[in-house]
Amino acid sequence: MAAVLPEGNGLRRFYLRREPMRKTSNLVVVAFIVLCGLLAFLRLAPRGTQGGALPLPGMPGRSAAGGNAIEVLFSSSDGKKEWVDAVTERFHRSNPQVNGHPVHVTVNHMRSGESRQKILDGKEKPTIWGPAGPSWVTLINRDWQLREKQPFLEAVRPTVRTGLVIAMWEPMAQALGWPGKKLGWSDVVRVAQNPKGWSAYGHPEWGQFRFGHAHPDYSNSAMLSVIAEIYAGVGKTRGLTVADLRSPKVVAAVRATEQAIVHYGESSSWLVEKLCANGPSYLSALTVYESSVVKANTQYPDKPFRIVSIYPREGTFWEDHPAGIVTASWVTADQRAAAKQYLDYLNAAEPQQQASEFGFRPTQAGITLQAPFDQEHGVDPAQSGRPELEYVSQEVFNRANELWHQVKKKASVFLVLDTSRSMQGAPIEAAKAGAANFVKHLERDDDIRAWTFNSAITELGSGGRAGAVAEEMSGRFGGLFASGGTALYDAVARALQAAEQQRRRTTTPRLYAIVVLSDGVDTNSHNTKSDLLSLLPNSEAAEGTRIFTIAYGKEADKATLQRIAEESNGRMFAGGTDDVEKIYTSIAAYF
Repeated sequence: MAAVLPEGNGLRRFYLRREPMRKTSNLVVVAFIVLCGLLAFLRLAPRGTQGGALPLPGMPGRSAAGGNAIEVLFSSSDGKKEWVDAVTERFHRSNPQVNGHPVHVTVNHMRSGESRQKILDGKEKPTIWGPAGPSWVTLINRDWQLREKQPFLEAVRPTVRTGLVIAMWEPMAQALGWPGKKLGWSDVVRVAQNPKGWSAYGHPEWGQFRFGHAHPDYSNSAMLSVIAEIYAGVGKTRGLTVADLRSPKVVAAVRATEQAIVHYGESSSWLVEKLCANGPSYLSALTVYESSVVKANTQYPDKPFRIVSIYPREGTFWEDHPAGIVTASWVTADQRAAAKQYLDYLNAAEPQQQASEFGFRPTQAGITLQAPFDQEHGVDPAQSGRPELEYVSQEVFNRANELWHQVKKKASVFLVLDTSRSMQGAPIEAAKAGAANFVKHLERDDDIRAWTFNSAITELGSGGRAGAVAEEMSGRFGGLFASGGTALYDAVARALQAAEQQRRRTTTPRLYAIVVLSDGVDTNSHNTKSDLLSLLPNSEAAEGTRIFTIAYGKEADKATLQRIAEESNGRMFAGGTDDVEKIYTSIAAYF
């Protein structure tokens, strides 16, 4: 039998332990008495304001006085996650209330562009929206005005402030003249274009200049990096025009910087992690916000050198992480009042003072910056934010994104798909759809080859330039079916061999990546796991074929797939039929 107690809007069941047969009658009597007592309690218990029974102390979503909590969903850009989480916890400890009801804030940390799309698709309904920068507010207000005849956010206020910087290993910055010389994008272009690399600056041991930033289609900081490169090439700090983007000098400068890219990524935080783990031979510099530099110098004490912030002399963007209350119909009056109370708290003196602990500048005047926001942790508190680059119009933003796609480093992608017997049914159908969508969204000048594997390995056509073969390859995926065993090691080895052959005969620098989806343990390979691991590039090498693995379903060999990804400087993703397409989209951000 089960006794039932109220818990929020659900039920909590306490199951009585089964006893031997001789005790059954006693247990029935006891259970009957308990049940009668509970029913009497539920009839006599005072009712809350919404008609529910008075909750037990500490139950989520209810107040001790019996009122339902007012729930606020804050969709916040993930760059300020640690600060927002810390401040939200303190906000809850202050026992906030509106009209006698407690206020509870749930924070959804997100990428600004992804969150905007989810909102437009009806998959996300925040009470407060807080993207990384004002450009996202402009975009979603334009979208919402067309749809709902009103802005999505009528007003926003800043939460914390941070500058976009070029993060560089301290010895490398010193080789370029820092700190005595104020560096900028022109210095980055100069060293990136020099065929001698760091040898031209007296350091042949450092090899070529290697640069990194996240993918501009996924990352706010990355797209702002591209626009900052353009501003520097034009020699402006505001008033950027479409005509400026057509300048051969500007195109050449952006191309030179982007050709020094080692690889892209969904987020700058992942690149910072790789930078700190692999050292100067992996990346010389990357563009991130100040907060990421502080985090790198705080959380990775074993890296070989300090990382310092270069504030480009040509100017940079200063983000104030705006946040505002959503005007949509799903936000109630009480939620608006609760959201205002929360935003007021974010801008209060104590939370603003706490911002510097996480590498951010406060937006309120008169608050002193404290450690770790200091030069010891790679940032300059004395920076005034001048010159500050002006945010561009939507048209210029779109044209800048097109320019980046035009000059970016192109990729050679080798797709490997498991079609073994265990993939039968929904798994193979979802995998086929995800792979087909993936190849259609590659850059037209990217190269693509694909193999399937079960007990044997089969190449799907001859591959080639994505713009020419993507449609045909997508059609071939549609005819796949599941059968046979799993020759995972042999399939990855075959793709590695193909990548190295193409690398040897191609003179133009390219990004090389293998994408492997598998749902099980290897059963049919001639190569052993050790054979395969011996073929992988040195994990510290900047130039190498990266392997991105998808551990598909519960039976996938996650340990092996994780090791293959890590040792090749790739990344493992885990998921099933519901999220495989999203995983493929995420992987596309790395090249």
